[in-house]
Amino acid sequence: MAGKRLDRRAFLRAGLIAAGGSALAACGATPTPQVIKETVVVAGTPEIVKETVVVAGTPEVVKETVVVKETVVAEPPKTYETGELSILLCCSGPDEIAAKEAFNKRFAAKRPGVTVHQEPMPAGQNYFEKLQTVIAAGTAPDIYDMWEGYVQPYAKNGALMDLEPFLEKDPILKKADFWQGALRSVTYQDKLYSCLIALMPGPVSLYYNKKLFNEIGATFPSSDWTWDQMREAAKALTKGAQTGSPTQYGLVFDLWFVPWLYWIWSNHGDVFNADETKCTATEPPAYEALQYWADIVVKDLSAPTVSTQTTMQGALNMFTTGQVAMYLGNCWNLGDLKNARSQGLDWGARLSPKANDGNRVFYQHTWCWGIWTGTKKPNLAWEYCRDFVTDEEMMTAFNTFQKAMPAVRRMLHTFLTPETDELGWSGVVDIVGDVNKLRYPGAGAKWDKISGIFEAEIDLVFTGEKTAKDAMAAACPKVDEELARA
Repeated sequence: MAGKRLDRRAFLRAGLIAAGGSALAACGATPTPQVIKETVVVAGTPEIVKETVVVAGTPEVVKETVVVKETVVAEPPKTYETGELSILLCCSGPDEIAAKEAFNKRFAAKRPGVTVHQEPMPAGQNYFEKLQTVIAAGTAPDIYDMWEGYVQPYAKNGALMDLEPFLEKDPILKKADFWQGALRSVTYQDKLYSCLIALMPGPVSLYYNKKLFNEIGATFPSSDWTWDQMREAAKALTKGAQTGSPTQYGLVFDLWFVPWLYWIWSNHGDVFNADETKCTATEPPAYEALQYWADIVVKDLSAPTVSTQTTMQGALNMFTTGQVAMYLGNCWNLGDLKNARSQGLDWGARLSPKANDGNRVFYQHTWCWGIWTGTKKPNLAWEYCRDFVTDEEMMTAFNTFQKAMPAVRRMLHTFLTPETDELGWSGVVDIVGDVNKLRYPGAGAKWDKISGIFEAEIDLVFTGEKTAKDAMAAACPKVDEELARA
């Protein structure tokens, strides 16, 4: 960074005039050398330029040599701390780990005295158990992976740094640069506690087998399909339903909280009241949505039960092996689906269908960085997070292995590729820009247990052992107890 010009010109010029006067007195009437002396302060390689003063005469006399320009090296002020920056990764595949390592090298190369140590989570270990252990021991990494639903409890417990001060003074990244509809997932008490990397609606796609559709002359799904349109197509694509043991199903989905929250929210229901003090799944919009989807399994027989999925090695495997015509899935399924395509499966994708009144509210999958409050390198950690989410090469690579939409708006072009259009995901931009179309469940650290309470009852609905209304009546008192727990 260029320093300011040192104002030594008058002093140096006066010295030269005095020296010139002495020379004239000794040698007679000779011209006064015109020498302009200047000092400039810049950052860079040191350089000194000298000029010789020559007094005219016979012979010419070299009177003196003076420095007329001097370049002074000014070290730019460091905006970061030096040393090793430690990072803990969760659930990253080999390609993602390699891309992050490449970014780490680029980041460190720009900052003398800085190294980056990246620790991927070993397979089979529980990431959040490890994270909680190192935080409690005071040995947490400077930066660690965070997800939606975890930011608030970690911020409340003092394990995440408030990022608002960094965003306010940073010249490169501001809060307004993020998609505003996505900020709730990383906000606690109106402040940002994690740096958003990317996000994606879930379940984002209705994947479909083109061959099975073509066999019955059915129209391929569109991103404007409703649940009823999907349901009717599923019935038409199911073979053997009348026998009670279908040999081909029209639809399959994984039964966990992401799809059933999408069903409930799209039907204008919810699982909690606004201040998250009471379970509201006993209200008709919530249990009616669950019953609608359960009926596709237990009445229509157009979708397999969970036990059948388990026998067939899971919902995605049933789709990729041609046993099912449609799969309600997520962005991370693309890797397996591309492999299946290379083996001959001709599939397409569109956004998951809307509720029958046209409403569609997705769960928000979030990738983000958290900075530990105990870090000794807060400024360096912030610069890492900032550079990561604004790095062209990094976000382009991220799009290849996660196919998730960048959280910083000016990085959108890394997501809007021909593949995005082919998947029908260009509409994700409008979804992310609408705070009413993208949500996460809330309840903080209690959500894991609460989702388990719901799951146990919802499983009974999808086997036909209970109605959704009865199941939610059984679940809500237990959920209320958990919400009331300190």
